Amino acid sequence: MLRDRLSKFTERKVKEHFTEASGEYATRKGYVHPEHDPIILNFIKDTCTEDSKVLEVGGGSGYMLDLISSETDIKHLYNCEIVPEVYRNQINKEISLIGGNALNLPFKSNSFDYVIIKNLLHHLVGRTRRESKDNARRTVKELKRVTKEGGYIIILEQYNRHEFFSTVIFYLTLFFSVFGICFKSFGLDKYVIVSFLTSDEIRKFLTGTGDVEIVLDREKRLDVSKKLKYTLLMSDIGRLLIIGKVRTK
Repeated sequence: MLRDRLSKFTERKVKEHFTEASGEYATRKGYVHPEHDPIILNFIKDTCTEDSKVLEVGGGSGYMLDLISSETDIKHLYNCEIVPEVYRNQINKEISLIGGNALNLPFKSNSFDYVIIKNLLHHLVGRTRRESKDNARRTVKELKRVTKEGGYIIILEQYNRHEFFSTVIFYLTLFFSVFGICFKSFGLDKYVIVSFLTSDEIRKFLTGTGDVEIVLDREKRLDVSKKLKYTLLMSDIGRLLIIGKVRTK
């Protein structure tokens, strides 16, 4: 009974986080990640055709899809959101907003030429650290399933190099969320539970079964404030941009 209640609690908190953050996410436009968004856009420009189909999982306002629309002739643009009612006003009317969960995408296999997921894996939390990692693994498996053979999976994800500290952060944020505790100065909010992966774990989830070939791999360490460095928990974090091509059988 307790396990079921905790499972429902973490699932609810994920939805509450993206609902609570909608004031920021729902109005995004242009380059939100100026070091990585142009790379993603240029890669798609160089490899797409007019008939290409693009899916972003957790695309919020649709700003990335809007950039793609403005720079290419692609017309088939889909944003899959766990709380679609919050993001119903996409910034580009060409974008189709679909409600769905990243763990079980509501699309047929081999549907898209490009599948994009940005800074979402660490939010796919479960009751435990292990279950949270399983959720991230399952999501990447779903990305592969809905991508066409020869298509591309694009992942931009914040990572933490230290597995031990990531585990501590997960249980701290879970505890704070359960008891409604906030420490805004450290980025800890009652709605936010996070389970960061290492960069190597993200790569392994994408390529570990041998069905995806990495065609682009960019890793950049992020500067953090002194107060985060002193806690050690977030002293060595960064963002990984990785693009994999689904192998043709």
